[in-house]
Amino acid sequence: MEKESFENEDTAKILNDNFVAIKVDREERPDVDKLYMAFVVAASGHGGWPMSVFLTPDLHPITGGTYFPPDDNRGMLGFPTILNMIRTEWQTEGENLKRRGAQIIKLLQPETTSGDVNRSEDVFNAIYSHKKTTFDKQLGGFGTAPKFPKASDLDFLISFASNDPNSEDGKECIKMLQKTLESMDDGGIHDHIGNGFHRYSVDAEWHVPHFEKMLYDQSQLLATYSDFHRLTERKHENIKYVINDIFKYMEKISHKDGGYYAAEDADSLPVHDSSKKMEGAFCVWEKDEIKNVLKEKTVGDANLFDVFCDYFDVEDNGNVSRSSDPHGELRNKNVLRKLLTEEECATNHGITIQQLREGVQEAKELLWKVREKRPSPHLDSKMVTAWQGLAISGLIKAYQATNEMKYLKRAKKCAQFTAKYLEENGELKRSVYLGSNGEVEQGNQKMKAFSDDYAFLIQGLLDLYTVLGKSEYLERSIRLQKTCDDKFWNENGYFISEKDNEEVSVRMIEDQDGAEPTATSIASNNLLRLFDILEKDEYKEKANKCFRGASERLNKVPIVLPKMAIALQRWQLGSTTFVLLGDPESDLLVETRRRLNQKLIENLSVVHIRSEDDVSVSGTSHNAMSHGPQPAVYVCKGFTCGLPTRKIDDLNKIFENL
Repeated sequence: MEKESFENEDTAKILNDNFVAIKVDREERPDVDKLYMAFVVAASGHGGWPMSVFLTPDLHPITGGTYFPPDDNRGMLGFPTILNMIRTEWQTEGENLKRRGAQIIKLLQPETTSGDVNRSEDVFNAIYSHKKTTFDKQLGGFGTAPKFPKASDLDFLISFASNDPNSEDGKECIKMLQKTLESMDDGGIHDHIGNGFHRYSVDAEWHVPHFEKMLYDQSQLLATYSDFHRLTERKHENIKYVINDIFKYMEKISHKDGGYYAAEDADSLPVHDSSKKMEGAFCVWEKDEIKNVLKEKTVGDANLFDVFCDYFDVEDNGNVSRSSDPHGELRNKNVLRKLLTEEECATNHGITIQQLREGVQEAKELLWKVREKRPSPHLDSKMVTAWQGLAISGLIKAYQATNEMKYLKRAKKCAQFTAKYLEENGELKRSVYLGSNGEVEQGNQKMKAFSDDYAFLIQGLLDLYTVLGKSEYLERSIRLQKTCDDKFWNENGYFISEKDNEEVSVRMIEDQDGAEPTATSIASNNLLRLFDILEKDEYKEKANKCFRGASERLNKVPIVLPKMAIALQRWQLGSTTFVLLGDPESDLLVETRRRLNQKLIENLSVVHIRSEDDVSVSGTSHNAMSHGPQPAVYVCKGFTCGLPTRKIDDLNKIFENL
């Protein structure tokens, strides 16, 4: 619509003469997006982007929709026709439209329902059954095209499998996860030269992506691949490679002080003197372009160009079907993907697997140098607080999965960035920006944070506390949780925006774990983790209210809230809580932390007690433990704590029984 309508001078004149045109960045204003999307869905039965909504001067919606063509065709009214119709109706029926808009706003007020929630076992089984039914056994993923790498669903399957990996259902979960994660890795949705993952695949094969790259996708997939690596006891070396690959891309969109930028656009100029951007231009290849780079190179007795083309499905006239390229922007282009196994490709060219790996790596590095010289896609350099929190969690899980300190170091640096630039007087900002001088700047206005900023960052800080045990991360989490409760709490969950936000007519509660999980889903789990550490019932009671507020969806359509289902299980069945008492550098506690990283333990909480003054000893049980012999490890399973363990040899029995 930007190219077809908004840049059309005739259409722009109609807009400017009769309307106040406001373009909304839904990443900066999710509250605005959620409100008017709810209206569009209610009015038309479906939603999506681009979204155009027409409002009265009171900001009440009167009509709207998603895509409108630039002119009348195929039974659809064109955007100029829509504009002229609304102008005419406003001129003749303006007062009636105002009244209708006010009535619509009243209808959009969220219902305050609360009720009993089904057993977590029933909720889990319902979600699992849906994923099993919709699983694409041949290509991986769920359903048909387009396919999204929806981390929330994959995380649910990891959670389901971790309860009993050796059961029939547990093995089925692992099979679905492995097929999906490996298919995404092999497909064109994975940028094999530039690292990281694109937004989604337009086809069912994970081949041709929408080339946009989002930080929230990288961060969540980093966590998902890492948790799967631990779930499968690090058996798949290729998964470790993907973890590192995502990390490499995140470093490419990183500010020097530690924050991560939001996104890279899908389109860019094909060459520097082009006037028109094209989808995927930065990423795709004609076969001759690859030949010019690799033709003189060999790997073993084989030509590297031949090996590379075989390995990544490079064809003379491009490998993109017309059905996946309706605008013809990828004609004669290749979106790199792997259709052969390493064994098959190596055998085809008479080389070893090791030679293949070394040759492919060399080719990637050479091709990246060529790609770097192309016009880059636009970088959205805002740094969103919520997504920094997701990045911290992903990095911590990568550290746990690999034991590589670079991930932990980077998570700490990102946390420091949020404290320096995104937190002020105990409150969070929504985002900061990259200034023209390379420094961080606030931008034209101070954007207030939303509930997901608090929830996701608290989650990241609790993850840091889990592996490091430093009370500064726990104390920040406690402070931010209090602020979050003060600003966003409703008896049924967390509003998206603050109580005193007068810019939107209705405050909404996000009710679906989509590309990102809802604030309430993550916050409910945070509250239970804080309860495990601090033993304060108020946290547990608030979490319960979150579940009761979402009871209708959890009971009837739990597939839309997989992350909340995970938290619900923690609430109903209890956590596995390790209390680590004493000098954190003692052999016992060092070994305990190492083993906790090594094993994926569902609903894990870790409490670190270094002295009687720690905030973690505020609860009765932990206070009593703090007066016992040190160092020691206590394990509380469900709602019962065992005797202290003081010898490394005795840890074997503990971890075998988990």
